[in-house]
Amino acid sequence: MMGELGRFIVALWHVVGLLLIAILVTEFGVEGWRRLSRLLRYRRSTRPDRAARADAYGGADWSAGYFDEFRRAVRVDWKPYVEWWQRPFRGAYVTLDERGLRPTPGEKTADEEAIRILCFGGSTMMGMGARDDQTIPAVLARRLAECGYRVSITNYGQLGHNSTQEVITLQQLLKSAARLDIALFYDGINEMACAEQTGRADGLFNGARRRAEFNLLHPDRRRDLIAAALIGAAPRTLRRLRRLTGLPLRGPLPVEQTDLSQVDLAALAREVIAAYLANVRLVRLLAGEYAFQPIFFWQPVITTKKFKTQDEQRWVDDYTNDRERRRLLYEAIIGERRRCPELVEASDIIDLSALFDDWKGT
Repeated sequence: MMGELGRFIVALWHVVGLLLIAILVTEFGVEGWRRLSRLLRYRRSTRPDRAARADAYGGADWSAGYFDEFRRAVRVDWKPYVEWWQRPFRGAYVTLDERGLRPTPGEKTADEEAIRILCFGGSTMMGMGARDDQTIPAVLARRLAECGYRVSITNYGQLGHNSTQEVITLQQLLKSAARLDIALFYDGINEMACAEQTGRADGLFNGARRRAEFNLLHPDRRRDLIAAALIGAAPRTLRRLRRLTGLPLRGPLPVEQTDLSQVDLAALAREVIAAYLANVRLVRLLAGEYAFQPIFFWQPVITTKKFKTQDEQRWVDDYTNDRERRRLLYEAIIGERRRCPELVEASDIIDLSALFDDWKGT
């Protein structure tokens, strides 16, 4: 009896051992080989980020280090009302101060007569891809100072934020008695990209995941928590199992991707612009009450550029299952925005959507 039990335990150990070896090889062996090949090819264990090799940087020696730092260290934490906010970080290329904001020259001036300008936007305003001294607010601060203006500019740009999150941020600042003379808003791409991802207007990026994470520590969701932990422990193994078996194997955190072929693009475009216009009206009401001047910019998007570089075309093709429907959706939203009289005729709104349409550079 003991002999049979012993043989069973040995056989079980062999099976479990083989499984563990397979998982270890899948999780670390392939990645280890890739790191070795990258070390031989690039003289570093990680391949330079694709964005760092974009032609926009012209082979600059700092871009690889910048994106290594950005991908490794720039993170967001949960924040009431706006969902997420950048975590403080100080690196060689990127600084996020104790407020989670990029610095701008002269922001903390003691000059009471300085014009206070607050800048709101998503990744572009935040300065993803730009060093601290090259963000839009930093360049604006220098240019205005060179022209003799006394200004204090604060960069409230946040990764992935849309106009609704920006309006909420402005509201919270006004409640805390923040002083401002001008509020700049730079929007467009996140309104369009989020509508593409979620299939609805005025949503948030990865909203399905945030809903799935809600109350994940509650005892009733213990099974989901265990599944998430197991999937997080062996992501490469499960990714390969998904490909081989076709099983979902994703745990409680879904990947959100709307089937645009099932979406009425014209109706969605109208809803996106209606939501954006509602935010513009809210800011104007706040401006009247708190005595500041808002200026709204609708940013250009790469999909409308006629002469795309190889890197730009790659971006257009990324993160979508249907490039043509993406193009049609973005065109529908931009077209709806250009047909909206209140957005076209207003003196406080500037449409930059066609800025790079005929530009042949990067």
